[in-house]
Amino acid sequence: MNHPHVIAVLTEIFHTESGVHFGSIHEFCQELAYYSQKQQVMLYVTSLPMYLENDRQGYCWIDGKWQQISVPRAHVIYNRIHSRKTEHSCLFEQLVKKVKDEHIPMFNHRFLHKWEVHQLLSNYHYLQPYLPKTELLTTKTILDDFLEQFPVAFIKPIHGSQGRNIFRIEKTETDFRLDYSTFTKDMVQQYSSTCSLFFSLKERIKYPVIIQQGLSLKTVQRRPVDFRLLCHRIHGSQWQVTSAIARIAQEGQFVANIARGGDIVPLSSLLRQFYDKKTASLQKSFLKELALEVANALANEADGLYGEFGIDLALDHDGKPWIIEVNTKPSKQADTSTATQAIRPSAKAIIHYCLSLNKQKKE
Repeated sequence: MNHPHVIAVLTEIFHTESGVHFGSIHEFCQELAYYSQKQQVMLYVTSLPMYLENDRQGYCWIDGKWQQISVPRAHVIYNRIHSRKTEHSCLFEQLVKKVKDEHIPMFNHRFLHKWEVHQLLSNYHYLQPYLPKTELLTTKTILDDFLEQFPVAFIKPIHGSQGRNIFRIEKTETDFRLDYSTFTKDMVQQYSSTCSLFFSLKERIKYPVIIQQGLSLKTVQRRPVDFRLLCHRIHGSQWQVTSAIARIAQEGQFVANIARGGDIVPLSSLLRQFYDKKTASLQKSFLKELALEVANALANEADGLYGEFGIDLALDHDGKPWIIEVNTKPSKQADTSTATQAIRPSAKAIIHYCLSLNKQKKE
């Protein structure tokens, strides 16, 4: 049977005692499957090796469970591979060549790292005021320069995610204090000079990192707050915000990521803790506009096709918005602003974007 619309979700597949599992997007895949069936679309979940086999294999939602079957060639591929190593593999190169030869659109083309995102967004003059000063940390001179300008600086791996392996440096009157996001405050270390600090960092860090201006963010009970806005492409160059939440850092943590124990709060209710009703509404509208501008800019500048971004924003104590970072394959576990609905707007948006790509291809 020929299906007019066939979508493949490409990800890592695990086998457990309770059956097949798709990792952190398992529940999201189920929502995609439910909504696909409503839209009369064939959707299957597959892995890189499974898709490249001669007898192409995938998992379809059939009779209330995921069943492995032979599947047709996809009309659109939604790339949710979570491993950067896999995206640099020969198998992935094979896939890219195959979909190009077969004229199959694949979106979420690849991970964009933090330095790359900063450079791409810096091309837009109207976004520059919202970007913290950021550089690749390659020399002690760069470290000195940042610590002369700012009382706090952050060091982040360019390929990092979920708030892991971030260093916070605070300059005091007498020394420099280094805190590490993986541990508690008990792990704070002190250095008398930038020289000893730099060589300590050099011993610990064996991967490319950026150094970023520290911001004095708004807090709730002294816990830093930031915002995650999910943006999805509708069609062409049009984007929409499908989810907007506030994240409050766990006590003792300086990052608000959910993976680091942060709490999720509705964006509107959090803003009402800082502002009156009218000002909170204006700030929410501006944060959404800023997120959409970031999504548009990245989609225009980056190579390949992108259909979703998780954009992390924050407000400083003066109420100025800042662009913290952008995730090209955003977590679905933080997308809980509409958890009471069986199918989240983000799942519906993915299916509609796939349908629009398939339609464009046929025109």
